[in-house]
Amino acid sequence: MFKILVITDGKLSSLNQCNSIINELKIAKKVKLRYIKIKKSFFHFFPNSFIYLKLLFQLFLGWSIKKEKINLIVSCGRIAAPYNLIFKKVYHCKNLHILNPYFKKEEFSKIIIPKYDSPKFLNKNNLILTLGTLVDRSKIDLKKKKHLNISKLFKKNYKIVLFLIGGNGKSSKILFSDLKTTIQKINKEKKVEIVYCFSRRTPQSIKNQVIEYKKKNSLVFPKKLFNPYWDLINIADFIFVTADSVSMTSDALTTGKPTYIIPIYKLKQKIKDFQTGLEKKKITRIYNQKLSFWKYRKFEESKIVGEQIKKILNF
Repeated sequence: MFKILVITDGKLSSLNQCNSIINELKIAKKVKLRYIKIKKSFFHFFPNSFIYLKLLFQLFLGWSIKKEKINLIVSCGRIAAPYNLIFKKVYHCKNLHILNPYFKKEEFSKIIIPKYDSPKFLNKNNLILTLGTLVDRSKIDLKKKKHLNISKLFKKNYKIVLFLIGGNGKSSKILFSDLKTTIQKINKEKKVEIVYCFSRRTPQSIKNQVIEYKKKNSLVFPKKLFNPYWDLINIADFIFVTADSVSMTSDALTTGKPTYIIPIYKLKQKIKDFQTGLEKKKITRIYNQKLSFWKYRKFEESKIVGEQIKKILNF
């Protein structure tokens, strides 16, 4: 049995990206998984080089680590990187890290990182560059019969327009003025059902304003603990995504469906460059008062990365 140790920084997005790789490997081989979720600590505010030295000192003092056969370590997120290297010393196996590890880049078998986030890495031969974030392809199932519980909420023969709304973070600050014009325009479209899905980062003030301006019968999610995020992506005919979210953009583009980007005024330059690049390649569009269909090469980053990983593992 091929055993994989998965280390994440506790964020759901990090776990999802790890699982996207693991599910690609599962296609070729049976695997057994062990997960480690790193608990938040004061020390995590320090650089990775400091965290690594602290962990190395703990190892020297006799840190009790489970003795077992591990064939591969997969980690995602900044603070997971030093833990990855420590466990590599213990288990002597290949290791992958998703996103920027910020130190000791040469000690990873492969680093998987989006192109927009890796200008200083381009000469490294252990890099795998992706267009966006990794998406778990097992979540994509475009057969509407598989999503009947959600599909029945919408009128038959109407097109479903899905809004994926991000929020504030290190790279962005979302304002309702960024959304208002697009919402007002889409409200004028005929024979469409509009549904809004907020992220964990969406400020309550933005939610309140969207609810105020939306069409009367438009649905809003999540509702309490119910968030049919992937069901909505699978059944939608058109998807609108706020420019701040690379992950939601990647999710939408994995379906091959028409995806419109809603520009965000306060956005970090590298994210702007990512979104501008997609528009220039005619993958995404900016909405201009009329919904339309177009074809593009859908995102298959997880599949592409998975094939490269299988080669280094001799699958």
